[in-house]
Amino acid sequence: MAKLIQYFFCLFMFSSISLSNIYSEDSTSQVEQGAVTQKKVFKKYLKTILPANLFFGPYAFIYGVTIGGQAIVDGDPPLKANTKWLVAPLLAGALIQMKALEIKTSVLKKPTDNDNSTLYYNIFYIGPDISSIKDFNAKGDDGKWSADVAEAETGTDYPPLGYRTGFSTRSFGVDFEMSLLAHHTLEQKAYYNFEGQIYNEDYNVYVDLPTSMEIDLPTHFLMLHSMYMGINAYYVLPNFGVTPYIGAGGGVLLNSIQSQYPGPANLVQEDGALALDEMELNWGYHGMVGFRYMREKSFYYVELRPTFHNFQYESGSGRLKEHDQFVLQSFQIQLGVGKNIF
Repeated sequence: MAKLIQYFFCLFMFSSISLSNIYSEDSTSQVEQGAVTQKKVFKKYLKTILPANLFFGPYAFIYGVTIGGQAIVDGDPPLKANTKWLVAPLLAGALIQMKALEIKTSVLKKPTDNDNSTLYYNIFYIGPDISSIKDFNAKGDDGKWSADVAEAETGTDYPPLGYRTGFSTRSFGVDFEMSLLAHHTLEQKAYYNFEGQIYNEDYNVYVDLPTSMEIDLPTHFLMLHSMYMGINAYYVLPNFGVTPYIGAGGGVLLNSIQSQYPGPANLVQEDGALALDEMELNWGYHGMVGFRYMREKSFYYVELRPTFHNFQYESGSGRLKEHDQFVLQSFQIQLGVGKNIF
């Protein structure tokens, strides 16, 4: 828990500083002192909504994961369980946006400048992707064995959904992003490479592992849910009817890893409980190339993203406890609509 608190504090500070202070304050030579500029109002807007997003968003995500996990234990199919998981963070996000709109219209002062060189925006998007687990590695807590899988196919019950808020000048842009992602392993043959010896509970001895093994994994062997919270920065390219841009982003991942199975060599489902139910903080990053079609007060966009999300967690117990890690690699096609905050 202390680790979670430290990460959230660092993320909050990083996001607040990065976005709220991306510009220097208006100088008296540019804007009359005391004038209410779009820049100043946007900074106040960020300082108001970022704490709400960074507190209530993860809280709702954790609550949703708990509900979805219990649904799996109760025998609901994965699609129904994922629907229950999704409701809590989406409801929290909707309430935050309603409050943000109320704050913008009723609390914040109206800008007195008419600066059209900078676009301040909110974005809502859907991001279907093609994904797979890369470089899975497991190491025994006792240090006596390790296992590797080069790649495992994954799928989704729902496409990633997200929200972004930021600004864009004629040359560059920066925004804060939060998104929900749910992936699971597909039914497939997994090819494991092993080294060392593993403890055999039945005979109370260590036994040699085979150098390799082919294992038939059932669908949803691993169920992965993530909330991404990070910063994007991009360079705006010359307009040719649409506005292209290129950039990168990175941030913190609140990852949930769940499974009904104790392990790949033990595919007997746990009765009345999840065999694996871990929540960890990790990190991820992505590149992005996008195109915006601008309208007077809004825009539509498509964005292509190679994405790399890191997972590290513990599984098993006793002498079979292990440390697992892998990268969830995906190619995302982000489709969204943006609206000018002002």
